[in-house]
Parts: sequence; C-alpha cells; structure tokens
Amino acid sequence: LQYLQQSNIYLQILHSPESIRDNVMVASLQHRRYEPKAASARQWQNPVLISIGALILITLTNYISIAKYVNQNEKKALLTSNNNLPASSSSTTRLLRKANSLTSYWWPSQDDGGLMAKIYNVQHPADCSSPSTKFFVLRSLMKNERDTRGLTAFAHAASSHLLHALTDGDKFKKFGSRILITDDVMWPMARNCANGPETRECYFEPLTSCKLSDVDPMNTSNSSAFLKDSSDEYDRSIRTLYSARKKWFRLTGQKYSWTGLGGGDIDHSTIFMLAATLAYYLRPNPYIREQIDKRLRQSLPSDIDPDRTIGVPIRRSDKCYGHTLEGSARGELDCPALDVYLNGVKQFVDFDPLVENVIVTSEDKAACDEFVELVKKELPQLRIILNIGDVQQGTGSGSMLEAYVDQASNEDVVVSALTSMHMHLRARYFVITSLSTWTSTIAVMARVYGFASEVYVHDVGRNRNLFAALARKGCEPLTGERGK
Repeated sequence: LQYLQQSNIYLQILHSPESIRDNVMVASLQHRRYEPKAASARQWQNPVLISIGALILITLTNYISIAKYVNQNEKKALLTSNNNLPASSSSTTRLLRKANSLTSYWWPSQDDGGLMAKIYNVQHPADCSSPSTKFFVLRSLMKNERDTRGLTAFAHAASSHLLHALTDGDKFKKFGSRILITDDVMWPMARNCANGPETRECYFEPLTSCKLSDVDPMNTSNSSAFLKDSSDEYDRSIRTLYSARKKWFRLTGQKYSWTGLGGGDIDHSTIFMLAATLAYYLRPNPYIREQIDKRLRQSLPSDIDPDRTIGVPIRRSDKCYGHTLEGSARGELDCPALDVYLNGVKQFVDFDPLVENVIVTSEDKAACDEFVELVKKELPQLRIILNIGDVQQGTGSGSMLEAYVDQASNEDVVVSALTSMHMHLRARYFVITSLSTWTSTIAVMARVYGFASEVYVHDVGRNRNLFAALARKGCEPLTGERGK
C-alpha cells in the first residue's frame, strides 16, 4: 500500500481509466519510475502490483454499481409507496404521502397533528363513562325523513355544533369541553344503507369513541338538559346537553379558546378552524375511502398539474328558483348562466396562459354536458376532466336521492359527490357561486388542504356572509364589507 501511494497508482485508479488493461499499463509505467535495482525484486513486484491495482479497480467499480442500484430502488420505493406509508412516520413522509396521492385518495388525518389531532383527542377521551366527561348530543330534526339538506349543509351544521361542544358555548375557560355525539335516528342520505347503520356512519367515521350508552337519558333532570332553541342558555354543570331539533345552530365567538393556543381568535385563522371541523366531520370510513380512491384513479390523469388546473363545480338543479323536483329543497337563487361560468374560466386562462386542465362537475347532467360543449368550442386547448361514473342525480337535497336516477343508490350519490369534492382539491383556480354551500366548501377546503400552491376564486353568484368571504379570499371580510 505504501508503494502504491508513493507511485500514485491509486490516484490513477480513482480517475477511472477505461479498462483494467489501462490500469495495468499505468501500474507498470509507475513501477518503472521506482523500479528496484535487484533483478529478483523485478520478478515478483510487477505481478503483485498488477494484481493489487486490478483488485482495487474491481472493488471500486462494484461499490459504485451497488450504490447506484440501492439509490435507484430507494427512490422507486418512495414514489410507489403512496398511502401505504406508515401514518406515524416523519413529517417528510407525510408530505410524500400527500404528494404521491395526487391521483388517488387523500384526506387530512389526526395523524398529521395540528387541529385535526386536537379535535380527535378531545373526541376520544380516556374514559367515556366518567362523571367528568360531558356530552353534547346532536339531535336530528323532528321530521328527519323529510330533511332536504345536502351533504355540506349537514356538515356545516355539525361543524358549528362541534365548535359549540369544544368551547361549551364560549365558556371553555370555566367549564372545559364537551364530546359531540350524534343520535341514532335514521339519516336521510343513509336510507337502506348496505354497509352500515342508517346513520351518517354508513359513510363516515364516528365522531367519537364514546357511545350513546355513555350519555345521560333526557329524563334524568339532575344530569341532562335539552335546548329548545340553539341560542338558549343552559347550566354548564349538566353532564349531558341535547341540541335543539332545528336546522340552525349557535355561533361560536371564541373558536380557539379550547386549543390552549395563546392569542385566541385574534391571532389565529378562522378558515383553518372551520376547514378542520369540516374535514373531521367528512372523514370517510374505510369502505367509502376505497370507493373514492377507485373513482379518483379512473378520473384523474396521471400527469395532472394542480397549478395548471381550473375547478368548475357547477351547482344547479334544485338550487335554482323555479325548479320542479319533488322532494327537493326550494330554490335559493337565480342560477348564473353557463356563459357566466365560461367567462370566469376565460379570465383565468388569460391571467395564466399555462393553464392546461379544467375539472367540471355538477349534480345536474344537462348543465354539465352543455358546459363541456362550450369549453370544447371556446377553449379547445384545455383538457376537460370529468368525474367518471358520476351519478348526477339532478338534486343536491339529502332525501329521496335514490328516487331521481334509475338503479342508483344513496351510496352511489354520496360517493359521487365526495369524489367530485376530492377531485377539486387538485385545482388552483375556481369558478363558483358562494350562494351555494357546496361550491363554497370546495373552495375553502382547497385553500387549506388542496394540492395547488395557491388558490384563486372567481365568484359568479356572490353571497354576503363570513363563509362566502372565506371561500372568495381566504380571510374574514373587513369592517363594513359584509354587505358587499
């Protein structure tokens, strides 16, 4: 080794000559410079040096080949791991899990930490039977079988009741939190559920690990109470509180009081809290996750770039004044013409010429088909992405869903709707009407949990409330702006 170092042979080898023969020549030439005078030394030193040089070269070559092979396979394993990566792994792995789910199922989880984990932990206490564990029971409407609310309308009501429970009606500092739990009355969208109970748990994860058997019955006056109206005051020491059987809910003014974060609502984002409570409510159960995943893989192209994608969730049918759909909610707005949606798309294309895709979804098949033809005609350069297999039942109402499309079940409708929401998380630009809770929710969820680097919203039917402002620009309206 000392001789090799002196003769610089090892440097020649590290510079990777083209063949072993070249290395042998280098070893021979360098050896001649330091050739011992004794003839007997010449007889054995040449073969030894040649052998050592060849051995070092072969070893280095094998090492480099093995290193490259291992590195390539490590990268391949990361790219193909997708959601199979362990949930308890590092933050880097969680980011990879989301990035690798661009064309498959992904939804925020308590395993990601943050507000989702905080909500989950409160909703999963160590001892549900403890007298110190307090409950808020979310009751169905009096005539729940006729409840025409849509999926996100239910989610918004539950989100507000969840904040009521977490803050105990803005009295957290003195009384702590309650566990939100739903009753077991039939949920209109879960009628004839084939894979679970006829409640929201037909499709979604339970809100809590506690059971209705853990709560106090309504007839136990010393430990339970019920609200006649959502704004009613109540005794915070009561263990079990039952909600009013109405559509509306109590508005929470101190949304962050239960988190332990300093500064409260003044220092923290309203949109993150609302998005987290909605995401928590809309966590699909394993069976529904599998269905959404299959549909996403069928619908989303493998090369989709969220930053070059426009989302157009068109809400029409029973949302419009003058519809004749029996059993649906009454219309709420003069639905914008499809040309108005198209102009919104054109504005984004002019703003960002790199746009390549437009995701088009709607519960109204006729409107969806007509808009697709408009895009093909006016913007032929865009690739149109549709929710393949979408039921398009022609209503957003929650009851009698199976009555609108032949051979369609409530499950098909719910999975179709959730798939559309998940697809729109892959967009950067949105054309919505904030008069629709459905399209506003998509915009809010995309701002917080979407795949694009940023979100821009063009509102073609403006609502004048907090949630509409969050959908449009991601923050609360300024003073005096609510009516604009």
